[in-house]
Amino acid sequence: MDTFNDVVLTTRIRLARNIGGYNFPNNMIKKQKEEIVNIVKEKLKDKYTILDLDNIDNITKMSLVEMHTISKELVQSTGAALIIDEKNNITTMINEEDHFRIQVFEHNFNLEEAYNKIKSFDNIVYKNIKYAYDEDYGYITACPTCIGTGMRVSVMLHLPALEKMGILERIFNEITNLGISIRGIYGENTNGDGCIYQISNQKTLGISEKDIIEQVRQVTNYIVKQERKAREIIKNRIDIKDEIFRSYGILKNAIIISKKEAFELISNIRMGINMGIINDISLDNIDKLIENIGKNTLKKNFKEDFSKDQENIKRAEYIKNNI
Repeated sequence: MDTFNDVVLTTRIRLARNIGGYNFPNNMIKKQKEEIVNIVKEKLKDKYTILDLDNIDNITKMSLVEMHTISKELVQSTGAALIIDEKNNITTMINEEDHFRIQVFEHNFNLEEAYNKIKSFDNIVYKNIKYAYDEDYGYITACPTCIGTGMRVSVMLHLPALEKMGILERIFNEITNLGISIRGIYGENTNGDGCIYQISNQKTLGISEKDIIEQVRQVTNYIVKQERKAREIIKNRIDIKDEIFRSYGILKNAIIISKKEAFELISNIRMGINMGIINDISLDNIDKLIENIGKNTLKKNFKEDFSKDQENIKRAEYIKNNI
């Protein structure tokens, strides 16, 4: 099966759920949020690891944000916690916008595996904790756009050739008309640094989970096809090859590098690998770089705190040692 690993970085499915009889987190004081956490601990502590966010240091929390494991909103919340299912790569944010934000990540394009894992987890939680559910509307959620299935299916895509050819905006306009939203690498209101974009379904009400998955699958298939065509068109251009090799040279030798520049250069290298222009770097190594060059993740990897000025030096060092 084609996992589209040349274009697709990750697949994520997220479910929004709430406990019946309680306000949404934004209308709860800390004590009420702690009550939700205590319910979760009582019902699920024998099945999963449950961590209070207050007991996690700030660098680790912000590293989890950089790794897309938790949101900035959760970090800023009081009375928040995490449920972790390490075996299935599932994390659940407790008391973010909803009582539960369940999410599973899969590398590359693997919708079925992600869906099967998250539904199994969701069913276990539901057997132990009663969700707020309406027979007409479906799952009741804090945001009206999530009511219904409460499901968001997201795919992270690397689209350098479409961007370099100047046709990315046209592609995005086409898929937006199909009910698909586009965001940058770090979600809503962020840019597509390194030509990396997230696509996800907009509609959750009046559509089944299986139909949402099929919609995202078809749109992803279309975008991957267009990106691959664009790469075939530009791969023999001398300016593209020059840009790829210059990016390689900078990443191998730079002493100082910002996060934004690193994303741009790594994007070129990743494209070069998939075009067969660069053969001595693995795609896995490049994808790990994308995950690990955030400020706080660097601090975790180096096991030390450092200033903003030192951050760009440490990033360059980390890239040189791992490219």
